[in-house]
Amino acid sequence: MSNYTQGINEMWEEVEGKKTGKHTGKHTGKHTEEHTEHDKWKRLKSDYYGKKCTVLSEWGVIDFDPEQRMEVVGGEKLTYDEYLDIMKASGRKSRHYFEQCYYNGCGCGFKGRIEKKSKGNICFQRIFVSGMYGDGTFFNGREDHVWMPGDGFEKYETGDCLSFGAEVYRYLKTGSGKAIDFSLRRPERIRKIQSYEIPSDDELLMQSIDEIVCEVCMFREHCCLGLCIADRKWRENMKRQLYNAVKG
Repeated sequence: MSNYTQGINEMWEEVEGKKTGKHTGKHTGKHTEEHTEHDKWKRLKSDYYGKKCTVLSEWGVIDFDPEQRMEVVGGEKLTYDEYLDIMKASGRKSRHYFEQCYYNGCGCGFKGRIEKKSKGNICFQRIFVSGMYGDGTFFNGREDHVWMPGDGFEKYETGDCLSFGAEVYRYLKTGSGKAIDFSLRRPERIRKIQSYEIPSDDELLMQSIDEIVCEVCMFREHCCLGLCIADRKWRENMKRQLYNAVKG
């Protein structure tokens, strides 16, 4: 987990008033934990097995649509149960901002700096993701060390900063155990940009902090067209406290 992702998780835990890993005073043996997880998974599968739906679970997003199994590149020979079990095992480890684009986003755009090119493929040091949900709200994030097919990028060199659109797709990883993850292909609208147009880690952090402050604000239901009616000093103090908590 990157420092950026860890920091965001810690902020959410702070806002929700909970910290993972705290001792609850209730002892649970390993055998009992495994048994409980098995029961939870069995119950979830029985509720949604074979249905055309996606479910946000404690193991991440589980796509129960049988037809979607055939959309996983490299996973065409998986049985339906294998497909579900792999999602359970890898759901929390996948590229979550690409996942948001795949299931919820429309009009997603990507920006990144070419780190290297090798054997017809291209690697971006990081990709900044911007997208919009169906309800019109926006989301931003970052994925690190992203490989893509080099088709469409032939005239660009290592170090170039680019803006582009692309198709998000799912594929089966088999390097060390099987996992289903997300990546990009079939780029379009590629254009070269300046490095300052790619947000820094601190800029992404501040965007996330803004979203958190809005979530906990008592006036969040009364904002109109992006106009914040909360006290400015309160808002800036909240942002400063959260930023300092993450940066240490």
